[in-house]
Amino acid sequence: MRLFFPVFLSSFFQQAYSLINTWVIGHYATTNALGGIQATQSLVDLVVGFSIGVGTGCAIICGQQFGAGQNERLRTSVRTAMSIAVVGGLGFSALSLAFLEPALRLMGTPAELMEQSLAFSRFYMGALVFSIVFNMGSAIQRAVGDTKTPAMIVAATCVVNVLCDFVFIAGMRMEAAGAGLSTAISLLFGAAVTTIKLMHVDGPWRLDFKGQLINPHTAKVMIVTGLPLGLQSSAYSISNIIVQSTVNSFNSTSIVTAWGLSGRIDGVVWMITDSLGVSTTTFAAQNFGASDEKRVRAGLRTSFMLTLLVVGGSGLLVTVFAPQLAAFFVSDAEIEANAVHMIYYIAPFYVLFSIMDNISGTIRGCGESMTPMLITMAGTCLLRIVWLLAVVPQVRTLDSVLIVYPITYVVTTIAFVIYYRSGRWLRRGQATRARALS
Repeated sequence: MRLFFPVFLSSFFQQAYSLINTWVIGHYATTNALGGIQATQSLVDLVVGFSIGVGTGCAIICGQQFGAGQNERLRTSVRTAMSIAVVGGLGFSALSLAFLEPALRLMGTPAELMEQSLAFSRFYMGALVFSIVFNMGSAIQRAVGDTKTPAMIVAATCVVNVLCDFVFIAGMRMEAAGAGLSTAISLLFGAAVTTIKLMHVDGPWRLDFKGQLINPHTAKVMIVTGLPLGLQSSAYSISNIIVQSTVNSFNSTSIVTAWGLSGRIDGVVWMITDSLGVSTTTFAAQNFGASDEKRVRAGLRTSFMLTLLVVGGSGLLVTVFAPQLAAFFVSDAEIEANAVHMIYYIAPFYVLFSIMDNISGTIRGCGESMTPMLITMAGTCLLRIVWLLAVVPQVRTLDSVLIVYPITYVVTTIAFVIYYRSGRWLRRGQATRARALS
């Protein structure tokens, strides 16, 4: 609970920004601007998700070293992780900008949305290095138990973003480009404040540049732990890109916009799910590093209780008030109806996804990231892709696309429960811990 609430507040501020951003665009820009931004979401998630996954792996190593009291190794890990973030972030920014337009065309982005999609994405991808540094620094702070500082920085970052939205979108009428510029400025702000805070913190996780920037052994352990998480997130995002492409193939601006809008609305629940997952991973990493495996299991049981109460309750509220929420953001009846229809298909299964995420987070926190990646890729990603490519062309309706979410959630959750109960993850995690602390 102590870890969950600050992480939840951090996610709350991010989601609040996202909703306000959608509201500002919906009221002060054209429908094409709103649709153009929503059409890029899966692509943005692909790049950002991979980097956050790798960053989480780096933070897991920091958390285990913090739990084991290995202060000198922790200093080396923090310096290595932040250096990896800078180098990797610059590379990701360059590659993303180079392949942005071909990727959007490959996804089948409607022609009337392409200009706005490119305008937003170019700003966002150009600022990707700031996003990666920001997220890496926040993950390190959470890994050592400091969840309040990231929450405060995220809150300040969201305020900056919202203020810029009103200046560039409502004031200067820059539409999607204004949203992208606002996001880039806020990410720069967040990365700068997070880095400065790490450089002045009073603890063994202080960021300094007195030693080797990237320690080869530490970097290897971090990449071995983090790469499967990055690949898992990428595979998940690729499946969502195929979903987005399938939605785009209906050649309806209304459906494309509604798909993005439904994601914004149910993002309120996803932020709770993500917060629980991050907290569970952090708790598991710290206690596993301290060799307290009973507390690792106790933390997972607590996360299940929170899932049933908080995720289940918020999912019910989103389902009940979906029509009112959709009408708040747009005044187009067709977009509203489609968004509500999409929410009704996915909302009842939020709890299953959260259970799956908590089990996966616990196993990852103990340093075993390969099997969770394979389970997620097979149960959530591969099965989803097969369904979209084999079934949807035969039954070409929006419902045949939406049903893939509950099917994959059920299958993947069952697989994770079976693997957790087998106990093999614990032995593999112990081997990883030995490498991380050696």
